[in-house]
Amino acid sequence: MERKLVLLENDLTIWKYHGIPEEGITFFNNTNWGSAGTVYERKNSNELIRLLKDPYLYAIEQDDAIVGTAVFCHTKPLVAGQPYNCFIIRYFAAGASIQGKKIIKHFAGKVMEIVRRDETEKTIYVGCVEKGNIRSYKVVENAGYEKLGLLSVNAFSRFFPKEQKEIERIEHEKDQAEILKLIREQYKEHSLVHTDYLFLKENYFVIREQGKIVAGCQYHRVHWAINKMPGFMGKIIMNILPRLPLINKLFNPKRFEFLAFEGLYFKPGYEKTLLRLFEGLLHRENINSSLFWMAENCPYRKSIVATGHLGLLNSFVKNSGVYIMTSYRNMEQEEINNLKSKPLYASAFDYI
Repeated sequence: MERKLVLLENDLTIWKYHGIPEEGITFFNNTNWGSAGTVYERKNSNELIRLLKDPYLYAIEQDDAIVGTAVFCHTKPLVAGQPYNCFIIRYFAAGASIQGKKIIKHFAGKVMEIVRRDETEKTIYVGCVEKGNIRSYKVVENAGYEKLGLLSVNAFSRFFPKEQKEIERIEHEKDQAEILKLIREQYKEHSLVHTDYLFLKENYFVIREQGKIVAGCQYHRVHWAINKMPGFMGKIIMNILPRLPLINKLFNPKRFEFLAFEGLYFKPGYEKTLLRLFEGLLHRENINSSLFWMAENCPYRKSIVATGHLGLLNSFVKNSGVYIMTSYRNMEQEEINNLKSKPLYASAFDYI
């Protein structure tokens, strides 16, 4: 894979790759994520990274080894139906040799200068920082980003998920087009709506009534290992819950497997049908837990949560969240204000 040198400073270099080289994937596989708050490993990065849409890796290297990364995924999200050029930043990480030093803060700013330098289109740059990770928040803020909103982490779990025989897999282009139309209509007053990761592995499922789709969602299978959780409650969750029969079906920190749901659609009044779809997908994958990300102020999240019956795991994650941080290029203030005024859409694939 070709690479381009974009910065040389002392014994450190920044290289730009279009795509993710194998050494980048190895770096991600050996990285602990979350320098404060919850610290975890992404155990199936090798699979998921290869599914990223149009990624550009900026790698900080020292002695020909990667010590820091940022991946910019190019996409075209909608803001109230209007498309914008956009880069979503993933896998912002520092290796052990530079962690906790001012190096990463300095180079984060340098990378943003490089990325923005030749951009002529109206462009939105989107990053995320886990709630409570003050160190990373300051690094991203120093690189010219401001907080746009908060995504809440929500969980759905069942000890014994039941089969839902009416769930239907979406396989044909005609049905996919119908789903995209329904989602874009439902989220037409949201910001940053992108559907890049819908229909991966044909894992979008629906429930119909009288031939009409009334609920639908995509899932991605995820495997994390949780190494640390903050506070007294974090110690209980890490050390006691895994020893409790039944409860450890929902959460085992050494092997936390879950489904990540996105592209959530439901016809008004069919929230419980959506939850039945969730349960059917857990049963299908022989798994007990799932997570989905939605804006704290999203009316659809409020509607789903208000139905109740999300399961025990939701009480463990109810205070978790992700700050969405943004920077802009060549955009009018009126456009930025419009972006800020609307609830955010979240694609789960951007957070796994």
